[in-house]
Amino acid sequence: MNKNERNNVNAYLSLKRIAFLSLAITIGFYVLFILKRHFSRPLMPMVEPFDVKPAYWIIVLGNVVFSFIMTFLLFLYERKVLSYPFEKRRDELVANIVGSLLVGLTISTLITMLNHQIWSPPEYKDHLPSRVFFRSWLGDMPLIVLPVMIGYLLRSMHLEKMTAVENEMLRAESFSSRYEALKNQLDPHFLFNSMNTLQSLITVDPDRAEEYVQQLCNVLRYTLQKREVVTLAEELKCTADYCRMLKIRYGDNLVFDHHINHERYDDYLVPPLAIQGLVENAIKHNVISVKCPLVVHISTDAEDHLVVSNAIQPKVMKEDSNGIGLANLTERYRLQWNKKVEISDDGKDFIVTLPLVKN
Repeated sequence: MNKNERNNVNAYLSLKRIAFLSLAITIGFYVLFILKRHFSRPLMPMVEPFDVKPAYWIIVLGNVVFSFIMTFLLFLYERKVLSYPFEKRRDELVANIVGSLLVGLTISTLITMLNHQIWSPPEYKDHLPSRVFFRSWLGDMPLIVLPVMIGYLLRSMHLEKMTAVENEMLRAESFSSRYEALKNQLDPHFLFNSMNTLQSLITVDPDRAEEYVQQLCNVLRYTLQKREVVTLAEELKCTADYCRMLKIRYGDNLVFDHHINHERYDDYLVPPLAIQGLVENAIKHNVISVKCPLVVHISTDAEDHLVVSNAIQPKVMKEDSNGIGLANLTERYRLQWNKKVEISDDGKDFIVTLPLVKN
């Protein structure tokens, strides 16, 4: 999940939802305090609850409106904070909590002063005890804290839902990739060529025939596994079995050039059938002959990448291709690790660069 998706606050904290939540919090807050005959913002000392009923209820209504505005503004502030791509979660928490406190206490102070100027008798307008501000801040604290808590709760639920959806997508992409690989390996042409190769080996070199069968079994077994990720060493082992099978068929017309830093990268992670699928694509789409031998390069670099490349030798009769293999591989990397597969085709060389992920 990338930062843009993570910070898409419209998905869980839209303006319509903010207005609804602000209204619900305000009404619930004052219903509770009316029952206790006490309000978040203290009434002026000269206006006692239920002694002067008209003035009392006007103050209550005014406080309800002011509290709604304060809650709404606090949600807007949190919405802005949660949409900002902070590098560290700690910075986000500090900005949200400290900022919400400052915004809420400032609004609470202004409303208290406004209440004092509106409802206090003339002889009291120039005097506002500090304890009144303190009681206002303390009383309004739930209205400040609730938007922060609710905002984080909504985002947590949203991210959990997105994670579940992406996990399902990843599983679907993985199954699709395995299905495509298995379908290619069980393709009639593949099986026909494999059986022909095996038949010729049985009479000429029984030991190599037995080795060929073992390699074919290894490739098919690897294709049917259910793991979402494998180590580079495991993927290279399957790819090596597959390449040895192809070498028996194509001989010196097909060359695999390996430059792998095994000491560093063997324990790094890749999706299963990633490299083997790229080799398969190279075989499928390029001419392989005595005049045009195909060289497939597989190497690692110093930047945690694995590079698979080959010169482009297009066939006269192109094979059908829906492009699902590379698309699936790219999507699996995005869903699993939020990393990008780089594909380069300059007309001369076809290069795919896969990110290697530390185990």
